[in-house]
Amino acid sequence: MMAKREENLFPSTKGLPISIEKRVPVFGHVRNNPLLQLLEQRVTVCLPLDYMTVNSRYGYRKDPVYRCERFHDGIDLKCNYGNVYAMMPGIVKEVHRGNRGYGNYVILQHGSIECLYGHLSVIAVNENDVVEAGDIVAISGNTGKSTGPHLHLRLRKGGKSIDPQPFVNYLNDYIDDLQDRIATLKFGGKPDRELNIENLARVLEQYHVKYPKIVIAQSLLETGYYTSRVCWECKNLFGLRRPSDGSYYKFDRWEDSVKAYRDYVQYKYKGGDYLQFLNRIGYAEDKSYVLKVRQIAKTL
Repeated sequence: MMAKREENLFPSTKGLPISIEKRVPVFGHVRNNPLLQLLEQRVTVCLPLDYMTVNSRYGYRKDPVYRCERFHDGIDLKCNYGNVYAMMPGIVKEVHRGNRGYGNYVILQHGSIECLYGHLSVIAVNENDVVEAGDIVAISGNTGKSTGPHLHLRLRKGGKSIDPQPFVNYLNDYIDDLQDRIATLKFGGKPDRELNIENLARVLEQYHVKYPKIVIAQSLLETGYYTSRVCWECKNLFGLRRPSDGSYYKFDRWEDSVKAYRDYVQYKYKGGDYLQFLNRIGYAEDKSYVLKVRQIAKTL
């Protein structure tokens, strides 16, 4: 799951850098101003959806319609009739409307990379249109061979199918890095994110933490829904303790405790039922801990 994408700072990248210089109260040409250089990079990339959860991954899987193993040439993203955005500047190569296969779909050409968005309900572009990163190209839907509303994302490079997941992960990390660098230049450091479930979900995605619903449920249980002393004084969302003396780890930011959870806890996970894994490593002394986590996770 990925939190809501940052709104584009500028509605269009056409006319860059003049449009930037008109909107930002900073002197100097883009080439001579580090902040404007970062802003110029930021408006050329975007995530495809406001929120991102992968429902089905790339590769062989049991087909939900034909009930047999078939190759899945993209990833399915959870999206219930939401905006679909161009990830980079490009050209609309193809627009197709139909009730089979991908249903209504759009293909965008981004240099050597070709991106297909499938199962759309509304298409907002025409063939040969030029699109910028962040432009709305469609509304997701349930057309074609689909068992429910979602967005099918397919990538091809040089005519060959590639797994979109590493590309989307890289894009997300790249955007986060740009925004952190922009904040550092503007404010002298990264401002603290508000601690809430939405922002936590985004940071979990950023650090590639597995089983985000379970991990969010753990954070809620460990911190009493983000009200505990350890949460606020130690910025520790998961009750992580030092093996040497049992004291709580202290972090500068709550986001750092997410990375620590990945590095100190999930590195031990080798597959199987994740809740049983937490039991096996003795994550908590409370014998009903896993049951409580499961109950909270069901509400998310």
